[in-house]
Amino acid sequence: MDKREFGLLASALRTYYPKENILPNKEAMQLWYRELHDIPFPVAEAALRKWVSTNKWSPSIAEVRETAATIQHGELPDWDEAWEQVCKAIRKFGFYEPRKALESLDPLARQCVDRLGFRNLCVSENPVADRANFRDCYKVLLHREQVNQQVALPLQDAIKQIQEKGLMMLEDGGGIDG
Repeated sequence: MDKREFGLLASALRTYYPKENILPNKEAMQLWYRELHDIPFPVAEAALRKWVSTNKWSPSIAEVRETAATIQHGELPDWDEAWEQVCKAIRKFGFYEPRKALESLDPLARQCVDRLGFRNLCVSENPVADRANFRDCYKVLLHREQVNQQVALPLQDAIKQIQEKGLMMLEDGGGIDG
């Protein structure tokens, strides 16, 4: 969104929550714009309208981004929905067609099954433990995916560059001891 569109969003936010001292000065406006400008205006507007419809208090930047990510990408399946996909894939494709089974799964469920091993799940004699392991794996991957959807791509790139430079510094002996 551009600055004009952000101004409309900020004005709406202040109007929806008149008793709160939200975006009180130029610096606050600049910081909020910096953190939200990558969200397309229609998505940001829908996120604010959804927030206003379901919450009594004004949103934080993180809450706007989270709501916008959900609007843009849709709700991700819960672990139990994903586990049901896995069980259906095992029943339908069985041990002999792992590729077709994996292709039938949502990406996060597929990643979990890859980690646990499709064939291992097919021949397992302990489905309760498999379900628990899947749940734990899925929750970690779901959280990562939600964060990735919520964090702006330029910020993700900046973090990656920082991490790579930090790694290069360590490799070059430029760490704390070097």
